[in-house]
Amino acid sequence: MSYTFLHTADIHLGHRQYNVGDRETDMYLSFRQTLSDAVDRDVDVILIPGDLFDSRDLPPTVLRAAERALRVVPDGIPVVVSPGNHDQNLNRRQVTWLEYLDDRGLITLLQSAVDDVSSGNRPLEELFPSPEMASAGDGTGVGGSVPGYVDLSVPALDGPLRVFGLEYRGGYIDTALEDAAEAIPEINRRDGHPGATVLMAHFGVTDEVPDLGAAVSYPELVPLEEIVDYLALGHIHKPYEGPDEGASDRPNWYFNPGSLEAHDTREATWPLGYYETAVRADGIEATHHQSKRRPFSRLRFEVDEYDTWPALREGFEAHLDGEQAAIEEQCERSIHRAGGDPRAPVIDLRIDGHLSFDRRDLDIDVLEQLVEDATGTLHVQTQVSVTTADILDLIEDLNEGAAFTDTGALRTDLLEAEVFEQVATNTPYASDTEAMAETLGRAKELVMDDGADGEAVADYLRQQRRGTFAGSVGNVEHEYPETAETADEGGVDEETFRAVHAGEPVDPVEAATRSTGETQDDTEPASSATDTVSTTSESVDIVSSEAGETVAQPPLTDVTGEGASQEDED
Repeated sequence: MSYTFLHTADIHLGHRQYNVGDRETDMYLSFRQTLSDAVDRDVDVILIPGDLFDSRDLPPTVLRAAERALRVVPDGIPVVVSPGNHDQNLNRRQVTWLEYLDDRGLITLLQSAVDDVSSGNRPLEELFPSPEMASAGDGTGVGGSVPGYVDLSVPALDGPLRVFGLEYRGGYIDTALEDAAEAIPEINRRDGHPGATVLMAHFGVTDEVPDLGAAVSYPELVPLEEIVDYLALGHIHKPYEGPDEGASDRPNWYFNPGSLEAHDTREATWPLGYYETAVRADGIEATHHQSKRRPFSRLRFEVDEYDTWPALREGFEAHLDGEQAAIEEQCERSIHRAGGDPRAPVIDLRIDGHLSFDRRDLDIDVLEQLVEDATGTLHVQTQVSVTTADILDLIEDLNEGAAFTDTGALRTDLLEAEVFEQVATNTPYASDTEAMAETLGRAKELVMDDGADGEAVADYLRQQRRGTFAGSVGNVEHEYPETAETADEGGVDEETFRAVHAGEPVDPVEAATRSTGETQDDTEPASSATDTVSTTSESVDIVSSEAGETVAQPPLTDVTGEGASQEDED
């Protein structure tokens, strides 16, 4: 008789991808379906090594969704969880939502005392506090009630199945693994030897996924190989196992199931899912199953052969008609069905090539609507990367080898710098175009990446004017402090504005004096704050609309897709 556990990870409850509410619901539905599969498969325990949640800061709807999903699991099946980078608090003195679920009896939380061991406050053998220590308040967590391991009774084994939990450690994971390799044997000698050992941890293996930012190479895992029978991983969304693809003389011992839902188009091409793992007296056997999730489809369109917008639209409709059958076939797969019906896909639309007509005539909204009408898509995620005659003129000024990547993609960062330098030549700061281009680039980053408001960008530009561009326009010695203060606050008369816009030289003292006079004559106070900053020139014809994740708080909606519930939440 075998003992079976289900190993899943990277659930990311609460991830509202593309700011689409149904995608947040998808995260919940995939998780609930996986838990239902676990119950149907009669597993004995469920392991989740990290990232149950997408964020440590949860709206009530996401917490409620987690509780509803976890209630699918009967009381006799433990759900053992260790923290990932998305759902652990930076401040260990604050209660986490994982601790809350543990207090509610919905999960069994495991967490090491690695910080206390590193600081010398605990001996190494207490890296993973025992359940008895946690019961006495000597575990981890705010109240000391969280253990570092749990023993599970397995009839087929001579001793318990001992499951250790190691939370996400980022760049310190190598040191944490060294400590674990020393601590686990000491704990086993102290608390009795287990029949088999599982270590839950949240990191990646570079040998398996070298391009995904994983932090541990296989040689760093070797000390654990003789100690751990099954290394249950999370963190990397791509499924993999190792080290030797299950050779009979050296079976695989580390396993990463991948995420349950795809979080971008590349992930959608991977066989995402979970492991069903049998524990027997003669060893451990893991079988990977794909999870049910929403389909993603890629749609590529080259614009080179079209001279006008009407011709391009007609060509796009024909291309879409030719791709529709493949999109429908993708949606028909059993893993993409909900209640027997195909689910609406997410379409990744990429528009590339050289555009022969004015970029402003390329109507992306129309193309997206054509895709929605043809496929019934949930969302169209569009990226436009086209060149025009103006762009090619700029590229000629760049080193051709540097202007393109190895795959032939245009280096938009270099192109943007070239555009900013071109813009800078038509300003009063043309004597230092490189510095001006850098200033424009940073102003763009403040708005696009940092979410800065107009006043913050204006402050930055004032600082640059006084520092990098000291001695240029707006930085002269004069005897009109009130006039200078008004000019610094943004007041400018129409004559000065037109002169600066045309690139003509401007006497800053005369301009500030005129501005002061107009301000004093006005009956309404003029606004001095800059509300928006645009770094777009009409000569720039390349657009990249690769979506980022929203930082705005979504409205409180029911992410479970089940509507209001009358069930007892206590």
